[in-house]
Amino acid sequence: MWYRSQSHPIVGGVVSLTDYRERFANRLRSLREGAGLSIEKASEQGGLSTNFWGSVERMAQEPCLDSIFGFAQGLRISVRTLMTIEGDDAHDPKREELNTLLDLLTPEQLLLTLEISKLIYHYKVETPTCSEPQSS
Repeated sequence: MWYRSQSHPIVGGVVSLTDYRERFANRLRSLREGAGLSIEKASEQGGLSTNFWGSVERMAQEPCLDSIFGFAQGLRISVRTLMTIEGDDAHDPKREELNTLLDLLTPEQLLLTLEISKLIYHYKVETPTCSEPQSS
């Protein structure tokens, strides 16, 4: 192989570069599908080609920094959210609590929760914020 496993201080162990690529590809696909976006729509929103997006999801190509920002834009999420690979946020107590609550829901309740979350998100994004009236 042309690469070697390397220790990374954030990960804390030895992880091969292929594992990072696979984890990123899975994360990208999962977020896209969770948002209900086709590769065509997500790549259009992010300014990336559909062929490139699909090849990254299939681990045929590696993204560069510009592409990572394009993926985030295409998914309408922050780069931080995109780059939070499963297990990386396990120490976050709020995330742990959210996962515990979501585990209690039935599939139907999960779908309803997702739809409500999307409506709230779109309302927040599309509704301009009004400035507070100033008192004299």
